[in-house]
Amino acid sequence: MRIALVTCERPIERDDDLDFLIPALTRAGAEVEAPGWSDGRVDWSSFDVTMLSSTWDYHEREEEFRAWLRSTAAVTRLHNPLPVVEWNLDKRYLRELEAAGVPTIPTIWGEPGAEAAAAEEIADRGWDDLIVKPVVDLGARNLVRVGAGVAEEMLARFGTATMIQPYLPSVAADGEVSHVYVEGELTHALRKRAARGDFRIQPQYGGVHEATPATAEATEVAVAALTAAPVDRPLYARVDLVTLDDGSSALIELELIEPALYLDVEPQSADRLARALLAAAA
Repeated sequence: MRIALVTCERPIERDDDLDFLIPALTRAGAEVEAPGWSDGRVDWSSFDVTMLSSTWDYHEREEEFRAWLRSTAAVTRLHNPLPVVEWNLDKRYLRELEAAGVPTIPTIWGEPGAEAAAAEEIADRGWDDLIVKPVVDLGARNLVRVGAGVAEEMLARFGTATMIQPYLPSVAADGEVSHVYVEGELTHALRKRAARGDFRIQPQYGGVHEATPATAEATEVAVAALTAAPVDRPLYARVDLVTLDDGSSALIELELIEPALYLDVEPQSADRLARALLAAAA
């Protein structure tokens, strides 16, 4: 079996999952490569399975990435599957999950040219401290924290569809909890914490992570999100959860494209994922 674990040509951080998944696949007898998705020299039809692992620049090249997804899915087994990835690319998928009853962070959806209406809704909700980010983004690359008084001006600077949420102090204090799933089964849970003085939990901003128990409430929200997604038992998934001001758990992201799976937290999960990939190839 030939398997591609797809990365990007100019990553801003290491794909640490490869340190665990490549050996697991190799032990199982697979031939593994880790090409960049935009490398025009790659023959994607030569792979039995192509798994998105760390295509961490797609938000900067969205249309090119979408075209690559379609052409690659036509010649190899793409995981997660093309319809799932296309659905998950735009964070407006969260509206569908909210409509299905999944607890999510309260969100205002902004559109170019409608900045005044968004600012009015912000005022109506009484939000003073805001998080704003584009609907196509990853790793908090273009996320900003602003006060309500400058929200309209900031939204105009984005020039694209955005999502506006209240800043949650719990993220800086307690971080996010992530549940990792392989073929719909929970393999491990972890807590991601921000560096002192920051609220962004990603490693490039100094964030750290550690294993944590999967609580009943968090698991209920995670399962609800997976159940509402347009795929039955995705090959891999990461569900990110935060604590709202009332103490309840809510979904912040359902990552079905290229999530870091934090395989170092539970190295045996790499073998579980390797078996799933080989089964998909077969």
